[in-house]
Amino acid sequence: MIFVGAILLALLHSAAFSQAGNNQPVARAEELPMTPASAPTPGTEAVLRSLVAGLASGSPDYNKLSPQFGEIVRRDLPMTHPMFSAMGELKSVTFRGRGPMGDDDVYDLKFAKGEVIMSAKLDADGRMAGGIMAPPEVRQGPAVTPASAPARGTEAVLRSLVAGLATGSPDYSKLSPQFAEMVRAQMPRSHPLFSSMGELKSLTFRGRGPMGDDVYDLAFANGEVRMSVALDANGKMTGGMIQPVTHPGH
Repeated sequence: MIFVGAILLALLHSAAFSQAGNNQPVARAEELPMTPASAPTPGTEAVLRSLVAGLASGSPDYNKLSPQFGEIVRRDLPMTHPMFSAMGELKSVTFRGRGPMGDDDVYDLKFAKGEVIMSAKLDADGRMAGGIMAPPEVRQGPAVTPASAPARGTEAVLRSLVAGLATGSPDYSKLSPQFAEMVRAQMPRSHPLFSSMGELKSLTFRGRGPMGDDVYDLAFANGEVRMSVALDANGKMTGGMIQPVTHPGH
């Protein structure tokens, strides 16, 4: 789940991002419940390809999305556009089965520079009404480029955000306006999650993420997550990602 350029659509709990029409969190990729199916629902692959192309270009075709889902996509475009643009050309789309919503079709999408698992659910008019997105990398950890030191200010901003999410009162002045809006919208989920994990025990720099963001492992009294931070020219957090820390053998 993700922040990434913003809080990837389902801030916490799981994979990199969820665009479920009902805003429910999604399980990690390796825990993603799927039901075998011989063929996808007609139209799901086409609408998913259209959405991916629109996210990459920064101009989704909202006519192919339900009004509610269209608002979610529009809200999160500042995050999703850089992500899909950076992954480059879509090389293949492979159907996997039915997803956790029961009537969404799950696909593996391979790009020139990355891979994601996405699903698509259609409404009665054939418009995309929801879906999920999870990075296969969750199974072995995200792609991190080694770096000798984090960018100045990223650790402090991340500590401030985590403390604010735990108390339910983030310091929005340390976030870009667009990212602040997304953090505010996700508070009903993010506050209980960080509150339940308890005291932050350690924060360890891991390297650079796919967006040039600084990646950290955070160990709490009752859990661990991996988070990243991207700052703007004014030192404000513009986005990042969050996902569970995985360990060998788990």
